[in-house]
Amino acid sequence: MSQVHKENLTTVENSLPNRADHNIEIFGIHGIPEDVAAQHKARVTQQFYEAEAARRANSGNPPPGGNAGAGGPKKPKIESISEMKARLAEHKARKAAQEADAAAGNSTPTSSGPGMASPGPLQSPAHYVSCDKRP
Repeated sequence: MSQVHKENLTTVENSLPNRADHNIEIFGIHGIPEDVAAQHKARVTQQFYEAEAARRANSGNPPPGGNAGAGGPKKPKIESISEMKARLAEHKARKAAQEADAAAGNSTPTSSGPGMASPGPLQSPAHYVSCDKRP
């Protein structure tokens, strides 16, 4: 220490009792005693998780990977055979009604129907303008 301060230091003033040694050389993060680094890392990690828990409590968001209040995995939906047959019968009746309407011509066109195709080059607005020539 005499190179920098031009005097011999024997103690470090205002230091903690376990950190009074002046022979420790720290450059950046190199040279930090292992116990001090472990304490710092534990303190920072604890503060992070406490702050994260406080943010979740304030916002009402669930923890990562958790369900939003259920507390456990979702219960699978189990149908009985009679419920499945009833649902199948409803589906078949709906499909039959749609086919009957389509056969009778009562169906409304959808975007994929034949009446909804894009106009061809002869049906474009430019065609109508060019055909209307007045002398």
